[in-house]
Amino acid sequence: MVTMELDRVGVGRPASTVSDTMDEVLYSRLMHSIGRKAVEWLSSSRVLVLGCRGMGAEVAKNLALSGVASVGLVDEGTVCVEDLGCQMLLKEGDVGSNRAVATARTLRELSPCVDAIAISEAALESSLKDFQLLVVTMGTLPYIAHVNRMCREAGVMLVAAISRGVFSFVFVDLGECFSVLDETGEPVSPVLVEGITQDSPATVTVVEEQRHGLEDGDEVVFSGISGMEELNHRVSYPVTVTGSCSFTIPEDTRGFNRYVSGGYFHKKRPVKKMSFLPMDKSINSPEFCISDPAKAGRTPCLHIAFQAADEYERQHGLSSTGAGSTLEDADAEEVVKLAREMWLRASPGGSLQENGDLSCKTPDLDRSKSGVTSSSATGKRDADSSSSANEEACSSDSGAGRRDGTSGLDEELVKLVAQGGSVEICPIVAITGGIAAQEAIKALSKVFMPVHQWFYFDATECLPLKSSSLEERTPLGSRYDSQAALFGREFQQKLSSSQWLVVGAGGIGSEVLKNLVLMGVGCGTSGRIVMTDMDSVSKANLVDQALYHIDDLDRPKTPTAARALRRINPAAQIHALQEKFDASSESLFDTSFFESMTGVISAVDNSTSRLYIDMRCVNYRRPLIDGGKHGAKGSVQVFVPFQSEMYASTRDPPEHREFPICTLKNFPYAPEHTLKWAVETFEALFKQRPVDVNSYLSKRDFQDSMRKSPASTRLPILETLRDALVLQRPLSFDACVQWARLQFEELFTNNIKQLLYNFPAGMTTSAGTPFWSGTKRIPTPLAFHPSEPLHMDFIIAAANLQATVYGLKGCRDHSLFVDIVQRVAVPHFQPKEGIKIAVSDSEVRNPQRRGQDDSDATAACEAILQELPTPPSLVGYRLTPLEFEKDDEHNFHADFIAAAANLRAHNYGIPLSTKLQARLIGGGIIPAIITSTSVVGGLICLELYKLLLQKPLSDYRHSYFNLAVPLFCFAQPMKAFEHTVARSQGGLLNWTLWDKFEMDCVGMPLESFLLNFKQQQGLEITMVSYGKSLLYAEFLPRKKLQDRFPVTLLDLVTSVGKVAVPPTETKLVFSVSCTDADGNDVEVPDVIVKVR
Repeated sequence: MVTMELDRVGVGRPASTVSDTMDEVLYSRLMHSIGRKAVEWLSSSRVLVLGCRGMGAEVAKNLALSGVASVGLVDEGTVCVEDLGCQMLLKEGDVGSNRAVATARTLRELSPCVDAIAISEAALESSLKDFQLLVVTMGTLPYIAHVNRMCREAGVMLVAAISRGVFSFVFVDLGECFSVLDETGEPVSPVLVEGITQDSPATVTVVEEQRHGLEDGDEVVFSGISGMEELNHRVSYPVTVTGSCSFTIPEDTRGFNRYVSGGYFHKKRPVKKMSFLPMDKSINSPEFCISDPAKAGRTPCLHIAFQAADEYERQHGLSSTGAGSTLEDADAEEVVKLAREMWLRASPGGSLQENGDLSCKTPDLDRSKSGVTSSSATGKRDADSSSSANEEACSSDSGAGRRDGTSGLDEELVKLVAQGGSVEICPIVAITGGIAAQEAIKALSKVFMPVHQWFYFDATECLPLKSSSLEERTPLGSRYDSQAALFGREFQQKLSSSQWLVVGAGGIGSEVLKNLVLMGVGCGTSGRIVMTDMDSVSKANLVDQALYHIDDLDRPKTPTAARALRRINPAAQIHALQEKFDASSESLFDTSFFESMTGVISAVDNSTSRLYIDMRCVNYRRPLIDGGKHGAKGSVQVFVPFQSEMYASTRDPPEHREFPICTLKNFPYAPEHTLKWAVETFEALFKQRPVDVNSYLSKRDFQDSMRKSPASTRLPILETLRDALVLQRPLSFDACVQWARLQFEELFTNNIKQLLYNFPAGMTTSAGTPFWSGTKRIPTPLAFHPSEPLHMDFIIAAANLQATVYGLKGCRDHSLFVDIVQRVAVPHFQPKEGIKIAVSDSEVRNPQRRGQDDSDATAACEAILQELPTPPSLVGYRLTPLEFEKDDEHNFHADFIAAAANLRAHNYGIPLSTKLQARLIGGGIIPAIITSTSVVGGLICLELYKLLLQKPLSDYRHSYFNLAVPLFCFAQPMKAFEHTVARSQGGLLNWTLWDKFEMDCVGMPLESFLLNFKQQQGLEITMVSYGKSLLYAEFLPRKKLQDRFPVTLLDLVTSVGKVAVPPTETKLVFSVSCTDADGNDVEVPDVIVKVR
C-alpha cells in the first residue's frame, strides 16, 4: 500500500487567510447555499474517508466538488468487477489495483484543486491528527466504535455511513461541545423600521409591507437609524413579539434622542450548542433523526437489525469490506434470532419504547424552520405525508405482537436487512452518500443542524414482491452482481433493455445519468439513454456536476457528458442531443420517438419546461420522474400512467418575486430592490437599446410599425435611438468614459434631484401624513468624486460595457479613467416643470396622465425621426446586445450591477450588496450543493426501480427534503381523478387524464371524422382544435364549415393552423368538446389521430 506524506500547511487555518483567493464564480452556487464564510472554511479543511467502495467514493466525490482542501482515502481492498456497479471513480482498467489509489487518481482528475491522497490503514491512527474529520464507510460496528474512540483522542470529528441493500444509516459524532452557527441556512434580510417609542421597554414597529417574522427570544441588531442613533450597532436585543409588525426590546429609551426616520434591524443568528456521544455509548442510548415520519416506528427495529446482521457476519467471518453479498433465508433467520436477543437485552420489559436505554428520541420537527416549501426549483408544494398508504406502512411496523417479550420487533424488517447483506446499490449509495457528505460539511463549516445522532433510511417499497431464485441471484462476475443479488438477473435485463429520455444534463441530470449507467439502465444492445440539453459547460457547473472537468469549459454538455458516461460504463448506449425540449423540437421528439421510450426523467430548473414535458408525457402515456433542488432542499415526484395525477394537476407558485414598478423606479427600501433596479438598468442600456437600434437599421417596416403605437409609447424608444445613433454614439473609448460619467450624473444625481423637486422633504399627503414615511425613504443625490472607489467602479464597468456594445476596445487602466472623467463637462441640472412621477403602479399603467399630451408627443416623435440617420446611410452597422453572463468574472456585467445597486443604495440609505449577490440576482442563479443533488439523483432512481417493477400506486413516493434541518417528507402520489360520461348508445365512458381516444384517419375528411367518432364513442363533437387553432365548431359560419368538411385533418392543421407537420410525424393530438346522451356539454379525453 502506498502511503503519501501529508502536507500539513493550512490545516485548521482561519478562513480569513484564504478568502482573497476564493474563486467566486466557481463557488457562487455553493456560496448561495451555505454562505461565503462556510465555503472559505471548507477550502482549508482536510477530510479522511475510510472505505472506497460505492459509499466512500460518493462521499469523497461530494466533498471534493464542495471544495475541501484535501481528501485522504484509506482502503486496503483490491478493485473487483462488482465495484464498478456502484463506484463512479473506478474504471475497468482499475480491476486488480488498490481501491484507494485508483479512487484518488480519478478524484484528482475530477477536481484538480483538491489534494486527493491514498493512505495505508496501518497509518490511519498516526494520520488522524492531520485531519479535522473522518468519514467511515466500511467495517463492523465494533471497528467503527474503535475508530471513533481514536478520533475522540485525536480531537477529530466522525461521520459513519453504511448501507445494506435498500437500507442504510448515518451516524454522527461531533464531540462533547459543538457549536452550530446557523441552524437553517435561510437568508436573513434587513427589515425596515417604521418607528421606535421612547419608553421602557421600547416598542419597535416595522412597515406593513415587511412583517418582521420574529419569535419571542430572537435577537436583533439595529443600524442606520436616524434620530435614536444610540441603538445603532450597540448590542443585540432579545425581542418580545406584540404583533406581526411590532415587538418590544428590553431597553429604556426615554433618555435617548427621539426616533426620526429610517433604519433597519437584522435578526441575529443564535449559536446552538450540541453534545454528542461516541458510538460505543450512543448505540445503547440512541437519539434518532427520523427519515420518514410515517415509518418512525421502524427506526428502533432497524437499529437492532443492523447490529444483529453485523454480529452474525462477525460470528461467521464474513467480510464487509470486499464485494457485497446477500444472505439466504436460513442465515437471515439466524440474524432474526440475534435481533430478538438484542431486543430483549435492550428492553427487559418487552417494549423497546418504554426502556430508557434504547428509546426513540426524536428531535422536534419544527416545520417553520424546515424550509421545505414550495419552490419552482424544487417542484411542487409539500404533499400530505399522512396519506392512508403511509398510515398503513406505519401500522405495519409494529410487528406481530409476540408473547415472548419481543413485541414491537418487526422480524420481517430484520430479515430484509439481513438478506441485504453487505450489498451496495447505486441509488441508496447516492442518497446516503449525499447525506453523509452534508453532515461532514456541517461539521467543518458549523452551518446547518447536524443529525443527532442516528439517521436510518430504507426503501423497502423498491423490492420485488417475490424474491428471485438462488440461480437468478448467483454472481456471474458482472459489474451488476450486487444489484442482481437483490432484484434478480431477469430484472437486470429489463433495466438494460429499457430506453429513457433525460431532459437536462446539468446538476440533477449529471447525477441521474451517472446513476443510470452504473445501474446498467439502457446499457443493453436494445436499450438506450437519450439526453438533451442546449447548454455548454461553465465554471460554476463544476461544483455540482460530476461529469464535467475543468478541461471541458465551454464545451457542449451532452456530448461531453456522453464521453464521461462511457468512461464509467463502456456499455452505455448514450444518444447525446443538443436540442431544446419544447415545441420547436417536436419533429425530433415525435410519436415514434415517444413510443420507443420506457419513460422520461425531467432534470430542468423551471416550471415552464416541467409543464411542457409533463404535457408530452401525458399525451403519449409515458411515466415521468421529475427532480428539483434549491440549495440544501430537494424534491422528487413521480407520475404514473393511468394511476396518478399529472404534474400540471397542481400549480407552482411564481418562480420570481415581483416588485411594484414604483418601488423599483422611485421608492426602494430593500437591497433586493436596488439589485433588481440595477438589473433592469443593465438590460435597458446594454440589451434593449442595441436591439432597438438594430431593429431600426434592419427592418424596413420599423417606422410604419412604430407609428401604429401611441406617440407617448414610441417617444421613449425614439429618444433612445437618437441618443444611441446621434447624441451619444461613441467613436472612441474616451467617448465611452464620458458617456459613463454622464450616466452617473443622470442616474444617481439628476433623477434624485427631480424626484425631490416633485416631492420635497416636508411634503405631506392629502391625509396630512408625511409623504416621505413608511417604505418611502427620502433619497440623497450623490456628488461624483473620482477618489470614491464605488463611483469609479461604476464608470469603469459602464464604459467598458458601452465599448463592447459599439465594438470598441475596452480598457482597465484606472488612471486613464480618472484623467478623462475630470475633463468631462457635466451640464448643470435644472428641474423640469410638468414632469409627472408616478407614486403608484396604477399611475404607471395610465400613460395619458403623464406630462406631455399626445399631440406634443407626436410632434416630438416626428422631429426625432428627422434627426436620425437613415438606415441606408449605416448599411452593415450593428450594435452588440449584451445578455447578462453571470459566470464570467472579466466581462464587467456583475461589476456594473453591483456598483449601480450600491450607488442607488447610497441614494436611499439602504444596506449595500456584494458582487456575489449581484451575480446571483442578475443571473437568477439557483443555489446548488452537490449533496442535495446527489440525494435527488438517488431518489429518482428508486422510483425508476418501481416503474420497471410495475408497482402499485401505494408504493410510489413523492419526496421532499431539506438536508439543512434535516427533514424528510414522503407522500403517495394522488390518484388520477376518474370522469364519467354517459354515451348516446348507452353505457358509460370512464376516463382519466391519461386516457385518449385513438382513431385511424389517414386521408379521412373532417366530416367523416365527426361521423365516425359519434358512431364509435356515442358522443357528438361540437368543437375540434389543434394547439391554439380552432379547426371546427358548430358556431362557425356555414360557408366556412362547408369548405372545411371535405378537407383532411392533416390538411386543416397545415392550412388553418399554419403548422408545418414534420414528415416523420404520423399521429397528431386533437382536443375536442362533446355533448353527451342528454345533450350536455361534457369534458372528454383528447383524440390521437393517425394522419399518415
